[in-house]
Amino acid sequence: MVKYVISISLILLMIACSSVKKQPVDYVDPFIGTGFHGHTYPGATVPFGAVQLSPDTRRGNWDACSGYHYSDTTILGFSHTHLSGTGCIDLGDILFHPTTKEAKAVKDGYTYEPLAFSHKEEKASPGYYEVNLQEEGIKAELTASTYVGMHRYTFPKDANAHIIIDMAHSLDNEHIYELYLRQTADNEITGMRKTGGWVDNQCVFFVAQFSKPFKLKGTDRQSVLTFDVTDGSPLICKVALSAVSGANAMKNMQEVKGFDFDQVHQTARNRWNDVLSSVVVEGGSDAEMTNFYTAMYHASVVPNLVSDLNGEYRTHDMRIDSVDTGKKQYSTFSLWDTFRGWHPLMTLLDTTLVNNTINSFLTIYDATGELPVWPLASGETGTMIGYHAVSVIADAYMKGIRGYDVDKAFEAMKASANKNKKGASSYIELGFIPSNSKKESVSCLLEFAYDDWCIAQMAKELGKMDDYETYINRSQSFINVFDGQTKFFRGKRADGNWDTPFDPLEVGRAYTEATAWQYRFFVPHDVNGLIQLFGGKQAFTDALDNLFTAEAVKGDLSDITGLIGQYAHGNEPSHHLAYLYSYIGQPWKTQERVRNLLQTMYQPTPEGIVGNEDCGQMSAWYILSSLGFYSVCPGSNQFVLTSPIFEKTTMKLGNGKELIITATNPASNKYIDKVMLNGKEILSNYITYEQLMQGGTLDFTLSAEPNKTRGTKPATAPYSYTNRNVASIPYVTKDADLFVNQIEIALYSATDGATIRYTLDGSEPTEQSPEYKHSFVITNTTEIKAKAYLDGYDASRTFRLKATKAVFRNALNGKPSANGVSYIYTEGNYSLVKDVENSPVVERGIMAEPSIKQAKKPDHFGYIFSGLINVPADGVYEFYTQTDDGSKLYIDNELVVDNDTSHAAIVATGRIPLKKGFHSYRFLYFEDYEGESLNWGWKVPGTTDFTNIPANSLYITK
Repeated sequence: MVKYVISISLILLMIACSSVKKQPVDYVDPFIGTGFHGHTYPGATVPFGAVQLSPDTRRGNWDACSGYHYSDTTILGFSHTHLSGTGCIDLGDILFHPTTKEAKAVKDGYTYEPLAFSHKEEKASPGYYEVNLQEEGIKAELTASTYVGMHRYTFPKDANAHIIIDMAHSLDNEHIYELYLRQTADNEITGMRKTGGWVDNQCVFFVAQFSKPFKLKGTDRQSVLTFDVTDGSPLICKVALSAVSGANAMKNMQEVKGFDFDQVHQTARNRWNDVLSSVVVEGGSDAEMTNFYTAMYHASVVPNLVSDLNGEYRTHDMRIDSVDTGKKQYSTFSLWDTFRGWHPLMTLLDTTLVNNTINSFLTIYDATGELPVWPLASGETGTMIGYHAVSVIADAYMKGIRGYDVDKAFEAMKASANKNKKGASSYIELGFIPSNSKKESVSCLLEFAYDDWCIAQMAKELGKMDDYETYINRSQSFINVFDGQTKFFRGKRADGNWDTPFDPLEVGRAYTEATAWQYRFFVPHDVNGLIQLFGGKQAFTDALDNLFTAEAVKGDLSDITGLIGQYAHGNEPSHHLAYLYSYIGQPWKTQERVRNLLQTMYQPTPEGIVGNEDCGQMSAWYILSSLGFYSVCPGSNQFVLTSPIFEKTTMKLGNGKELIITATNPASNKYIDKVMLNGKEILSNYITYEQLMQGGTLDFTLSAEPNKTRGTKPATAPYSYTNRNVASIPYVTKDADLFVNQIEIALYSATDGATIRYTLDGSEPTEQSPEYKHSFVITNTTEIKAKAYLDGYDASRTFRLKATKAVFRNALNGKPSANGVSYIYTEGNYSLVKDVENSPVVERGIMAEPSIKQAKKPDHFGYIFSGLINVPADGVYEFYTQTDDGSKLYIDNELVVDNDTSHAAIVATGRIPLKKGFHSYRFLYFEDYEGESLNWGWKVPGTTDFTNIPANSLYITK
């Protein structure tokens, strides 16, 4: 009878335990994204915290961006700062390496062996990480508060217990400007280091306090702390950080009283559960619940707090400033990624964070004169393109989130738009960015145009109509690089001719981490205007369909992952593309595509994120899309609808209201049949921010088959600036640059039935200009302009092209005596080719042909090659360079190929007419970091392919 009672009790206990409802925090798996190229870390942090305490398993390569990769089997130690999901490496400050072994003394420090580990002996949850280092019998546990990282090490009580503090450790080859370590009590050590890596002048001060006293030996670079653990109790350490000073690090330590590791862990867990509970989802599969809450977790890891407990922070010009009471200063904003989805998500969930974000932008503007592009720590990396801080500000302002100086914000938006280093000057002057002088010219222009639309929206709201006209006109500049023949955005040279040859499947110089396919549809503010360029809805629809079935990408695929045809979910330019069907009356295709992406591009495994997580953007796409809407065009106040994957969602909105979203059997149904908001049907393919923030209930009636009657009318489409028919800009099919004798020009428009009017004298075409009826021949350099007209349509933008007649450069007199190439070798940290020219010479000499094989180091060097090249015949020669990280080629002192800051071995080309004989050249090259590549060649007149320039055609000069 007693056994029977006990058995019943055990069964009841098991039932009770199994019926305990999981909390949101219980679904999070921090290992998701630590494999493949997700670049996340599994260590301990709190929402938007200043400390990211995590194991470092590797350094110095692309998959070391977060310091941890799931494929690794050893741990270098545990450092206190990390990046989440980025594509560049930095941080890894203040490494702690626990060991029972004696470290080997070397000059300026010690060496130590990596610690072997197994994933079977590893655990992670929000705010906590644990690993058993079986070889040495050490159990390591990590947790964190906002400013403090906390370690708990359980050593074998009969072993030596050491902690090596490695101040020289970093995740890349950062330059160390300054560092120190000081023992300030029997259980306390303080330190500081200043480094230059992805961002320069990073200052990290710390104070570490231990639960046991220690003996110290070592140097400022590496010191060994030895502890007595014979009592069997764990060694606990707390480390407080500050970018301002050691005194502030000590003040930040006040956040954690004593050495109660479990209490700090529980507080971190509770903080995470509070943040994750802002969106409670129900009715999904275990995999979907894990994916969702891990996405919520990753969306709340960054940005990172950089102001201290007392409000002080280090500015971008290295001053110490202080935020107002109640405000916080943040950094780590991957804006090229996050403006698309993460920032709009925060406008729904956390308007306080949005205001702090914009105020952080404005303090950066105060220090630098520009809004941030990709800020990290107390500096600007300058990485990626656009000036997307203006998108974040305009989106918030248009949504009524205005807890910042609006006038200063608008001033900063305009200033940033007019001084951006990646082509703003030519974009403003010409309406496009010449591809022969700037890489990423097409991507930059398209993103500039969207950002300018954002400025225009805010200008209009502020009643600044002159500014509105300026920026709304600039926002239409995308038209200037649309090729009506191929129906792609293409690189355009300064004379108005297209880059040739053109292969939309290639990762090319004109695009940012993309092919022409992935940027084919990036006009989020004017999808209808883009449709007009294609010549109408059918051509656009066909192109969008073909996106998902096109051939594979050619070239460097490191940033182009998660492929379906040419759709690349692993990189952000594709994130809005599936939603464009809702602009052309086919919303069921959006619903089908998005559901497929949710199911295939996210998995609850270490490899479960198909590309760099990118500081929350990959996760924000999942969160928004799984809830049933996505922000295609931030600043429009609209979210495009799709079908939710959860039966019920409860959102705690940033204004204190609650929104409940329901969906009928989403596991079996992926198409929208009806949408009701608080009992009123929504007939459009979008929902507004204002509607969502009202709270209440948003009910989706879903079906297994598409409803092809809902959302098909033009009035149901989301916002586009162009709400009328516009004739597509004319185009030509020939390269008119450097023609010999004469050239025949034919003009076309993608708009059927359009009349083209043109001029050849540089004047602006009007309806009274000559009508184009058939091709014409020109024999001299001529500026061609044309516009397309059609009744019931607005006239097209003006097409401009300079057709240039070739003028052949004379060869030099005389004949050199010896083959070879003169070279100058330099070393330094270079970001532009001109830096090489201004650098001290390390070595001079002669080699057979340009080569970097003799470089004395793998990174941070440059070459200047020069001499004469023997041209075999009169003609127009096309030269190319393929270099990582940058190059320029001059022929007869004329810049022919500009491949400056190319990175990733991108090809650039240029043409020049030359007479037979010897011509001078200078070929400048620099290598920054990571891969090295140098190739050059030419296309000889009468041939179709590039070939290497023979070494016997190169001569040295006396």
